[in-house]
Amino acid sequence: MKTKFGMALIVLSSIFLIACDPEESPKSDEQVSLKASVNQSITTLADAVKAISTSPEFVLLGSIAPDPNQDAPFKAAELTNDSLLILLSDISGVYEYSWKRVKKGGILRFFDRTGDNEQLIIRMPVEKVKNYHWLFIYRPKDSTLTNNFEATVSDYYRSRHFEKGVEYRIASVLSVDNNSLGSVSIAKTRNKVNGFNALSVYQLASGYTITNQENSGDTAVAVFAITKNDKVLFEERITSAKVVNQPRPRERVYSLTIGDVRIVRTAGPNSMDSANVYLAGVLQANAKVEVIT
Repeated sequence: MKTKFGMALIVLSSIFLIACDPEESPKSDEQVSLKASVNQSITTLADAVKAISTSPEFVLLGSIAPDPNQDAPFKAAELTNDSLLILLSDISGVYEYSWKRVKKGGILRFFDRTGDNEQLIIRMPVEKVKNYHWLFIYRPKDSTLTNNFEATVSDYYRSRHFEKGVEYRIASVLSVDNNSLGSVSIAKTRNKVNGFNALSVYQLASGYTITNQENSGDTAVAVFAITKNDKVLFEERITSAKVVNQPRPRERVYSLTIGDVRIVRTAGPNSMDSANVYLAGVLQANAKVEVIT
C-alpha cells in the first residue's frame, strides 16, 4: 500500500501544466474549464491522500512490518505436487487468540474455538496485529491483552493443484474496539490457461476505496485507483497488448486519471508530445501536456 501511495504523492509533487496552443489568445472557455478542473481535481486528490494516510486503519495496517531482529514465524512447507482445497465451511466458527496456548509452546494452534458461525470470526489483540512477529511468541504482558481486534471473513476459498494451478479468495470486514476499519477483498488465480490474475480492494471506513489489479495474457492490465462514492479521484492504468508483425512485440498504453481529467499516451520516444487529454470523456483537441518538477 505504501508503494502505491507513493505514486499518487509523486503526482502531487509535480505540476501538470495542461494548456492550449501558446499562440491562441485570448484563452478559450475550453482551456479555462480544463485548467480549473485540473486544479480542483489535484486539490481533491491531495485531501484524499491526506485523509487516507492519517486514518486509523491506514496507520494500523500501514505500520505492519516484519522485525529484522526476529526470525521468520513458523510456516509449513508446501509441496509442489500436492493438492489442497479449503472452503469457508471448513474453517468457519469463532476463534479467540489464546496466550495460554502460545505459552505452552504449541506449534500450530494459537486460538481457541469458542463458538459456531457460518462465517469465520477471528479475535485477537490489536498489539499482535501491529507486531505480528510476536503472534507466535509469549511475552509476560500478553496475559493483560484483550482480543479487541476482529476480522469477520464472509468468503474464503483456497485451492492448489499441480495441473489446475492455484486460486485464492478472501473477503473480510475489520474492526478494533467495535470501531470499523473497513473491509478488504482479495482474489488471485494462476494457471497454465489464463496466466495470472489478481484483484485487491480495500474499502476504508471513511468511504475511500483503494483498488489494485494486475493480470497477464495477450492484453495485460495493471491498475491502481483511489475512489470515493464511485467517483475516480486517481487512477493509473497500464495496458500491454500483444501485436503481430511489429518491431515491438507489445504495445503499451499508459493513462493517468485525476478527477475528470484523463491523460492517455502510447509508450515511445515522443509519447508525451502525442498524449491525448480528455475532460469528462471529451477529447480536448488543443490541449498539450508538460510535466515540470
